[in-house]
Amino acid sequence: MLVLIAAAAAAGLAANYFASEPLPLLRPPPKPASSMPTVGEVDAEFVEQVLGAPGTLLVDARAAAAYRLGHVPGAISLPLGEFAAAFSRLEPELRQAGLLILYCSDPTCSDSPELARRLWDEGLRNFLLFKGGMEEWIGRGHAVEK
Repeated sequence: MLVLIAAAAAAGLAANYFASEPLPLLRPPPKPASSMPTVGEVDAEFVEQVLGAPGTLLVDARAAAAYRLGHVPGAISLPLGEFAAAFSRLEPELRQAGLLILYCSDPTCSDSPELARRLWDEGLRNFLLFKGGMEEWIGRGHAVEK
């Protein structure tokens, strides 16, 4: 009987060890993904109102080539695909800003939410998402800077 109990315990521990979400019995649990809370969203009207306001910085998460074709006036380029290099270059300016407004191409674009997560992981907390991005900006007839 003891042999059967020992074999069952060993089989259970082995199954737990190799499970994708194991109980923390033999190894520590995996570190959770970024615990960033839900980020506030703004629209083109809000962006237009704060455009050029002291301490507000617009951040374009699109590729550098898309930024060069046209962006919200005054925005800086922080391409998600070049995050490490671009962040190290822009970090002082980003940390100094009172408010960062992040955007990409359109409401379905995942670059600005991912950029928000990466900025959160770097300790920045002062940002909002302009989910409509360039599509909404242009659709409302606002000027584009090149």
